[in-house]
Amino acid sequence: MKLKYYGHACFTLRFADGTVLAIDPFDESVSYAPCDESCDAALLSHDHFDHNHVQSLRGDFAVIREEGVHNVRGVRITAVPSFHDKQRGALRGRNLIFRIEGEGLTIVHLGDLGHMPDENQLRAIAGADVMLTPIGGTYTIDTPEAEALIRLAQPKHAVAMHFRTPDYDFNASTCASFERDMHAVRMPREVEITKENLASLPEAMILSYK
Repeated sequence: MKLKYYGHACFTLRFADGTVLAIDPFDESVSYAPCDESCDAALLSHDHFDHNHVQSLRGDFAVIREEGVHNVRGVRITAVPSFHDKQRGALRGRNLIFRIEGEGLTIVHLGDLGHMPDENQLRAIAGADVMLTPIGGTYTIDTPEAEALIRLAQPKHAVAMHFRTPDYDFNASTCASFERDMHAVRMPREVEITKENLASLPEAMILSYK
């Protein structure tokens, strides 16, 4: 599969058979180039403008925004409920964690997770091949919390998302601490992930968004 980053919390996953999943596309107020891929499904962690803009996508695609188990052309997607804040959603509402299983690999996208997970949520997160984790704080867990969660969940690889950059200056921290603490490696915006090359990838990554 190929993992491609668009900035903020938006990624696509393209599988060898051509199946494409788009995750958390943002609207034009987020100052990155939009995700305009043709896809088979759009996965939305929550219904905020910077995560739900399906209008930028192309194709006849399903929209997955409810908890439960979903199947898209043989790819199993488990959407696990969580919260956008530390007050059980009182401040910013609910959030979905996506566990995506295909080609013998497991990718976890935490959405705008705003708290440390409970035991049930941790079981859904644990042992992923790649975990896409917010690190910016304010609206999500911050970098120290993300690092603690990585230690708990023990993904083989962690990819940072939802942080401030020169191209999107919102109220969150940059990726500098994550890069330093985790010895994260800067990578191209698209990374191929297979069972064969998994061990050769850096344990912590920061993907380019352009």
